[in-house]
Amino acid sequence: MTARSKSRRDKNNRIRRAKNKVKELKKLKKTLGMIDEDGMDIMEKVKEITEQQKKKEEEEKIKAEVREDIVKEETKDTVDHNEYIDIVHPESKVKHRYNTRTKQDQFGQYPVWYNARKEKRKQLLRDGKIKKKRGRPGRKMHFIDETCNWRNIV
Repeated sequence: MTARSKSRRDKNNRIRRAKNKVKELKKLKKTLGMIDEDGMDIMEKVKEITEQQKKKEEEEKIKAEVREDIVKEETKDTVDHNEYIDIVHPESKVKHRYNTRTKQDQFGQYPVWYNARKEKRKQLLRDGKIKKKRGRPGRKMHFIDETCNWRNIV
């Protein structure tokens, strides 16, 4: 094929593609359900409906948040779900009031025996955000049984 005939063919293909592009696009939209039989655009109607639904959902979320805030404010004064343990330090004679859930005292300090990193790791393991480490990789011990032919090898 010569370069002249190849360029002429490419030129004709470009013209044909441009002409058929409109028809193909219309056919594609029809199959996807973006336009109806008359050629009217359905997506504009769908967008309006989804926008209205989004507005309703946002309003409901805001109302739910406001309700939760009101309930929290009303129950905050009456109910305290935290349990406390009072301990007097033997040397300094300072009274510490530890929260059993957070393990902090009224000054925001943890007890001496408390390991915060270990507790945080346990929490992450429970939530599934980290996985337990396996044993260290290295040489494996081989188990010798009746099926192993180790005597003949030596």
